[in-house]
Amino acid sequence: MNDILLVFATREGQTEKVADRIAWRLRAAGKNVRILNAADRSIGHLDFSRFDRLVFGASMHAGGLEKEIVLLINDRREEIERLPRSLFIVLLSAATRDPVRRAESLADARAKIDDQLKVPFEDVEMIAGALRYSRYVWPMRWLMRRIARKEGGDTDTSRDYEYTDWKQVEAYAGRLVGG
Repeated sequence: MNDILLVFATREGQTEKVADRIAWRLRAAGKNVRILNAADRSIGHLDFSRFDRLVFGASMHAGGLEKEIVLLINDRREEIERLPRSLFIVLLSAATRDPVRRAESLADARAKIDDQLKVPFEDVEMIAGALRYSRYVWPMRWLMRRIARKEGGDTDTSRDYEYTDWKQVEAYAGRLVGG
């Protein structure tokens, strides 16, 4: 399994950062990686069968995955189901400090993934994202601050916060290559 296609969808850039780190780790392990944004129109003409493994990544906001990744996966279902595949999701609820609430949130996220995608994914990694107050319009900033307060998170809207566990990302990438 040397040729890997990594397709991501991102809203604020954190999923792309995670995808880049995964691609770097895979390349360091000797894999040929093609990384594409799901919004890139050229992906519609790409022959997935040229790859030994498919890796998809998206962020989840209010229980919804980016429409670009959902449409791509659902439209190309037959091709995707024939290949080994994995999915990583970047979401703030993975950063929840309370282990019981975190487990409940991740179980809920998994159910929402299964509802949105027509392709089954046995390998799903849920990775904490970032809170990008600086990129939110006022109503969204207010809402995100309220959610963060409820979860015991950071509420200073004058700065951004990154919660991604990069060791987890590296371990996930290592698992994709079997080591």
